[in-house]
Amino acid sequence: MALVEIMRLWSEGVAAADKGDWTNALKSFTSITDPRSKICFNIGCCHLVLGDLHEAEKAFTSTIEKDNHLAVGYFQRGSVLFKKGMYSQALRDWARCFTELRGNHLIDYKILGLTYKLYSCEILYNVALANAKLGNWAKAEENLVLALSQKAEPRHGTKIEKAMQEMLKQKDFPPTEMPKGRLFQPNEKLVEQLEKKDYLGKATVVASVIDKDNFSGFAPLQPQANNPPSRAKTPEILSTLQGQPHRVLFEFTPETIEELKVMPGNIVFVLKKGDDNWSTVLFNGKKGIVPCNYLEPVELRFQHKNQFQPDESKEEEASSKPAEPDVPAPPSSVAPTNVQGKVPGI
Repeated sequence: MALVEIMRLWSEGVAAADKGDWTNALKSFTSITDPRSKICFNIGCCHLVLGDLHEAEKAFTSTIEKDNHLAVGYFQRGSVLFKKGMYSQALRDWARCFTELRGNHLIDYKILGLTYKLYSCEILYNVALANAKLGNWAKAEENLVLALSQKAEPRHGTKIEKAMQEMLKQKDFPPTEMPKGRLFQPNEKLVEQLEKKDYLGKATVVASVIDKDNFSGFAPLQPQANNPPSRAKTPEILSTLQGQPHRVLFEFTPETIEELKVMPGNIVFVLKKGDDNWSTVLFNGKKGIVPCNYLEPVELRFQHKNQFQPDESKEEEASSKPAEPDVPAPPSSVAPTNVQGKVPGI
């Protein structure tokens, strides 16, 4: 399916969901052939709102299969499994979700088009709940204590403390869930770029203005774009070596114009690391963003060699020879003298 059609259906699905029409939103998302992880995630959220837990689980499973480092995908599938009473599987998904945070206290998915922050304390809260459902009260208490130590907002502390009180009575407490209606939205800049542009314009018939010239034909086509693409610049070595070198651990396929495609083993230079688990990097003269948990810091060693250092043996040989004069020899012939007499014709 063409990218233009994918973006159109994606936009229609999000617009329908904003109006509360989840059936038509699901219809738009499922019309996309070979959907990416973000579209599969949206499909799972639609099924979850419509109450179809079985199809929601399948959609979130596809999300994880297409991007097995998407923490929010594990979080959502864990929530579905918990609703289905599959507490062991939910515990496994939430534990994997916590691992994918790679030591960060939160991941802000806003840069990817999802208005949602996934906090480590909320994941640990759900892990404790799953352990409580399985009768592992000691592990549940351990995870709640750890969640309390990683709270990011006052509401987290209040909720965790209430859960600890219920756990001491060996009673259930409500899980933490993503708010209803949160979906991955298409990139606005990418949608604008996909609009049709007339780069050639229309050909017009012209005639020669020179007298006795019967030529007529088509005028050459002229670019009509406001900002025609410029010629790629040659990357400079100094700009490439800015930032901290990191090795890429996993393949990352971009889904927006800000993201950068990298492969395992590539060396990138990190310019900035954000609190939202995204790093701004340079790679092959291109600048973009890559998930922080896809990168590993490395130390590069450069061997410098002075290619302009003179050879000592040749230098000694040159010193033994007499130096050639820099000033050329005077001319051997004698300069002509002025001619005395009349100039002919005068």
